[in-house]
Amino acid sequence: MALYTPISNDQLADVLRRYALPPPDRTLPEPKGSVNTNYHLWSGGRRWFLRLNEGKTVEDVAFEAEVLRFLAREGFPAVPLVLARDGAPQVEVAGRPAMLFAFVEGEELERTDVTPERCRRIGVELGRLHVLVPRFHFTRANPYRWERVSEWVRELEPDGGGDPLVAPCLPMLRQELELSVKLPAVPCGLVHGDLFLDNVLWVGERISGLLDWEMSCIDAFAYDLAVIVNAWCYGERFEPSLARAIVAGYREHATLDDATADALYPHARYAALRYTASRIRAFHLASLPADRLAWKDWTRYRDRLAALRAMGERGFRELIGV
Repeated sequence: MALYTPISNDQLADVLRRYALPPPDRTLPEPKGSVNTNYHLWSGGRRWFLRLNEGKTVEDVAFEAEVLRFLAREGFPAVPLVLARDGAPQVEVAGRPAMLFAFVEGEELERTDVTPERCRRIGVELGRLHVLVPRFHFTRANPYRWERVSEWVRELEPDGGGDPLVAPCLPMLRQELELSVKLPAVPCGLVHGDLFLDNVLWVGERISGLLDWEMSCIDAFAYDLAVIVNAWCYGERFEPSLARAIVAGYREHATLDDATADALYPHARYAALRYTASRIRAFHLASLPADRLAWKDWTRYRDRLAALRAMGERGFRELIGV
């Protein structure tokens, strides 16, 4: 969600017109993240969220719209997509496919706010999602599959992109690439693919909305669960009470079959590799100035990957309680 494409107030007013909304009373660019350009808009007495999809095709955006339509029908707490006046799920803004979302009340958790009970609740929602997906009939490959991650790592050769902090990490990234070239074949379906703390909104102890479905795709359920374990269960180290709570919550709605359980460890290592490489590329070596990009520390995922490698599969199973 970096600010790649500044938009004038006149352009934003034109966007809202296509949604039958008046010009904005107030606008606020959202620089947090790395993938898209986003704006908070206040119009017609309500707050809205506009996303310009950077580097995505119309087909990518159309898939996300189908996901959100499906989840709305199923009563799942995904962010509501707003249709344009002509019924289209996207409009063109500055040459990019853009989507408008209704603003969802709620707060993001800070790392210190993560508790076993909140981890259980996010595990419950992931289990609900995976149980729903046999009724979803669209398809899209993971946009961050191995081939793309390998390109990111190759871009860092031979010296970490000239950065002395990145260069020592390259041998580990190369080895992980080799090990993850063929991940275990396991049950697949619709996954969120990016369910980090800042993609979940809370009102007290209740989850009010799950955001950012742009990375949703058809992939292994093990990958989705592994991303959450990485994202939610690591402070200074991996915390067993948090990881086991996620798995316990997941099992309240979904079956954790043997194949998926066996695949969680290699998928967890791959997810840590993927986010290490993407954060180096998007933040550490970013070209945008600091006022247009909220920086994230790539070493946090390097440390996760190193911890997963050190604990081995047996240690990982003890961590998550399977």
